[in-house]
Amino acid sequence: MSIYTLLVLLTIFGSHLSLVQASITVIATNETYADRIAAFGPRIEDSGEGWTGYLMAPLSYELRHGCEQMEAPSKDRWIALVERGNCSFIDKVRSMQQSGAIAVVVGDKYYNGWVTMYAPGDTSDIHIPSVFVAQRQYQALLQQSELFKQPMQVRMDKDDMLTWPLLDMLLVVVLSPAVMMLFIYTTWRMRQRQQRKQDLAPTDFVTKLPLRTFKKNKEPSNGDGGDESMIDEETRHPECAICLEDYADGDILRVLPCKHEFHSTCIDAWLTGHKKFCPVCKADVCRNEPNENTPLLSV
Repeated sequence: MSIYTLLVLLTIFGSHLSLVQASITVIATNETYADRIAAFGPRIEDSGEGWTGYLMAPLSYELRHGCEQMEAPSKDRWIALVERGNCSFIDKVRSMQQSGAIAVVVGDKYYNGWVTMYAPGDTSDIHIPSVFVAQRQYQALLQQSELFKQPMQVRMDKDDMLTWPLLDMLLVVVLSPAVMMLFIYTTWRMRQRQQRKQDLAPTDFVTKLPLRTFKKNKEPSNGDGGDESMIDEETRHPECAICLEDYADGDILRVLPCKHEFHSTCIDAWLTGHKKFCPVCKADVCRNEPNENTPLLSV
């Protein structure tokens, strides 16, 4: 899964959390329903028992949208349950406020999605809170209100709209990228370490490679006059290819499978701490036999 896909999923999940909140409770059945508070008007008061009233839909089907002022019900504290459509949200709330409602619940009959109720212009005359419910919540509330022979008492709890989006933003914008970057960095470091380990020769393998002591050989030449010339191993191995120091009598040399020789301390450190390849011919010392990729191998 890519980072972009994960962030999109987190964004959708965070938005879902910010919308689905149990804010309307039916007192008789103790069932709770989600809502979303409007962007205009006052918020629901933060009291210990919430905002309690009697949820009532317009008695007339023609007035179900709440776009017109209607006769106030007999109950003093009643909450209007109206349907979305036919007029703006602000007109619905304003009409229900003029009708005596203490709050308004606007439900969507056809679409099970969430919207934020906005209102253009001056809304300072709105003194009651209003919330939006999606299709499922609206249908359930409407059915229950019709089943009760008397007005249905509900409690509207404070909506934490300002809290959840901030937490969602913190989760999506800050925490999620940080966690993903940490995960990617950790994975990269682990792969680098694994690759590094694969490029090194095991210590126990290196210590088993043959050793020999370097000595200069002096032999008389076959030429006339009895002149002696030295056939010196330094003519074949003048110096260590790693430390660039000349070999001296008594130096301990490590012989690699490719027949190249180096100071044992130099080549041991090279193979176990740098690369498992011969510094001269680049042959893999961990391979049992030379191959065609290492043409410089000595026979």
